[in-house]
Amino acid sequence: MRFIKVIFLSLLGVLGVVFIVENREVLERTVQLKLDLYFRVFHSAAVPLWVLILFVFFLGVLTTCLYGLYELLKQRQTIRTLRHNLEIVGQELKRASAAAATEIPREPEVVPRPE
Repeated sequence: MRFIKVIFLSLLGVLGVVFIVENREVLERTVQLKLDLYFRVFHSAAVPLWVLILFVFFLGVLTTCLYGLYELLKQRQTIRTLRHNLEIVGQELKRASAAAATEIPREPEVVPRPE
């Protein structure tokens, strides 16, 4: 599985490089972003399009990593809770088996049949 993952990521990287080479003249154009809030207008500095694409890509990677970290911490908390519950059940089982072992087994009474 790891081998397939490496091949897939390598192909994705090659496709990214081909995309950049094929669209080089378009990606070198500058873009100016504008935010119009009706009472105030904000303008950004002129930025090449490739810088904007890289920024958005890494912003997505960062967001995905933060979400993955949140899920990992949530799973660890669940595992910790389940292990704690398992320890409690194990202790109760040991106590119950010890109590059953100390109890004196009684022989069943045999009731004679009336003849």
